[in-house]
Amino acid sequence: MANVQTRLVLREYGKPNDLRHDIGLAIGVDRDTADQILLDAGNRIALNMGLSYNPISIGVDGVKVVDVAGLIRLSPSLELEIVPKFLDSNDPASTWREDFFYLSTLSQYGRLLPVEYLSSSGGTSRDLAALVAHSIVGMYDSNKRRPLRTYRRIREYDFFLDGDIDPIDLIFPSADGFEQERLCFDKHNGWNADIVAAARKLLPELRTPSVLGSLMRMIEDLSPQKSPANRKKPIPSRHHAWKPLHQLSVDVLKGFGLNYQQNNMHAPGYMIVTWRVWEDLLTVAARLGFGNPNVRSQRHFHLGNRINANTRNTSTILVRPDCIIEADGARPRFILDAKYKARVEKGGLHISSNDIYEALAFSKACKCDHVVLAYPALPASKPPPIGSCVVFEEVIVGAVRIIGVHIEIRSVSKKGSINTFADNMKKTITTIL
Repeated sequence: MANVQTRLVLREYGKPNDLRHDIGLAIGVDRDTADQILLDAGNRIALNMGLSYNPISIGVDGVKVVDVAGLIRLSPSLELEIVPKFLDSNDPASTWREDFFYLSTLSQYGRLLPVEYLSSSGGTSRDLAALVAHSIVGMYDSNKRRPLRTYRRIREYDFFLDGDIDPIDLIFPSADGFEQERLCFDKHNGWNADIVAAARKLLPELRTPSVLGSLMRMIEDLSPQKSPANRKKPIPSRHHAWKPLHQLSVDVLKGFGLNYQQNNMHAPGYMIVTWRVWEDLLTVAARLGFGNPNVRSQRHFHLGNRINANTRNTSTILVRPDCIIEADGARPRFILDAKYKARVEKGGLHISSNDIYEALAFSKACKCDHVVLAYPALPASKPPPIGSCVVFEEVIVGAVRIIGVHIEIRSVSKKGSINTFADNMKKTITTIL
């Protein structure tokens, strides 16, 4: 692989930038070729991220990028780094790359981590290493009654005959017994070795005794194992339930899930779809803050019916808000829906008409009069505490109250910050409602 010499930087949803000039200077191509390089990069991103459009557009004013962030290689000697709109790359003390990596990792496993495996106890540590450890222990506990066992041939010495033996050894046994080869069906295999190695790598990162104890019991159950294989060989279909745990373990061994490492974001690319990451973060934070039993996420609700005028066939219209938060003594039941881009007009931020209509549909289908639309806060010179919700607009339609808030997200990668984010989000939303 060629050594990367130049990296260009572009901000998601930022002002158009004439990158074509910089690309020409860096690798000696004309503007048309630079345009094609950028469009090809955008098409690769769209293909890999499942987008139906090219997130990189080229206009008269320059180059813009929407809905994605990360790092992609433009040529053997040139990379393009796209900064998410809610992270600040200009602040010298900013940890935006660590925040970016943290969010992308949390999003990848966000749907696994909180649903079944996290305690709602306020004393539980919730930094990323603890979340990953909770997930590993939880997935192992769910599957351990059907162990990940495979057949293997072993050679051993024993006076009890339990395998294939050389006839000569029957006449002249060794001091330890007959040398024999037998087929063994046990937990000693490369997949379990990866799981054990990942658990050992997590141990130094953890401080909670309960999590440490659970992880050590899992290691003891699966030991002894050889060195981790990091194998790409697929897990047998009869053990498909172990696949998520093994994949998470392999990622931990590669460095994912623990901290930011520059080589984990190396070319040819490391990209995220930003609005999906934002949805996953809010869902995780809602479960941590409001308690898993009080949160219903990604559920379908019946809004109405669609009737074909010719055939009179009827189909159901369903809506799916991100989260429904059940009521407690301090606040009413409400809908929490992640939004990524508010409408910017003279006088400040506004909730777009489409977001208002969607919120009204959610309210009717869910029979809930309170809807909180949560947007990531843009970088500010004096940011509020992480997780703080600031109201920028309210819309009242009859009995329905739609509240637009933006939430501070910077420094979320610091140890314990996900816990602070969730707690502050809960407190400020409860106060607002």
